[in-house]
Amino acid sequence: MTRLSRNAGYLVVPPGRFDETPGVVADARAALAAFDAAVPPGGKNRKRFLVNVRDAATLTLESPVMRLALRDDVLAAVSTYLGMVPFLSTISVFHSDTVPGDPTSSQLHHCDGDDVTQVKIFVYCSDVDPPSGPLTVLDAASSARVRKAVGYQFRQRLTDQQVAAVLGPGADRPILGPSGTAAFLDTSRCFHYGSRVAPDAPARLVTMIQYQTPYSFMLPRSERASLPFRRLVVSSLPRLQRLVLGE
Repeated sequence: MTRLSRNAGYLVVPPGRFDETPGVVADARAALAAFDAAVPPGGKNRKRFLVNVRDAATLTLESPVMRLALRDDVLAAVSTYLGMVPFLSTISVFHSDTVPGDPTSSQLHHCDGDDVTQVKIFVYCSDVDPPSGPLTVLDAASSARVRKAVGYQFRQRLTDQQVAAVLGPGADRPILGPSGTAAFLDTSRCFHYGSRVAPDAPARLVTMIQYQTPYSFMLPRSERASLPFRRLVVSSLPRLQRLVLGE
């Protein structure tokens, strides 16, 4: 797999690169079909336009998304980028539909405040074109320019106009592609937004895998004991996978 560059902070991988992707897509669509919108899941992501339809407690080592998350080449790319072995902290499936009104919250440019660096993998589980509200990113170098220019505070939201005032129009990149397209993104170092689904456009469905360092501001002191996938650690797994799961 192509190296994830620190200067770029993101990498787009086309469909077909990972054998697990068709299973990830099928599982995400099954999760959406089984989701009861009247009883939304708990957690911090409760936006109407970014609804988690996947219960991570049902995942096993044989789940396609878990097999993708623990692939040797994926872990090598993430670990090399971060400079350390990360923890696998979150797996979600987000459904985004049209919401009236101006962009708000994560529909605006922002950098995640969980840590100074992290990696999330977004796997498109539906075809994504411009009206579908694609994940849209600024590379890490451009993002650093914006943060310095505006005196950015993490989790602050910026409008398109604020970013364009620093970089000029058209500096950000919408990640478009058919179902199965994957994007590796440092959401702490790279400005990004998404879920701006246009009226009458198909909803967007995406699987998200999150890797965090042991220094993440969001992890408690006893982070290993609290990691959600530590329950999957078995002695037969390779050492690297056991560490990533929280051994």
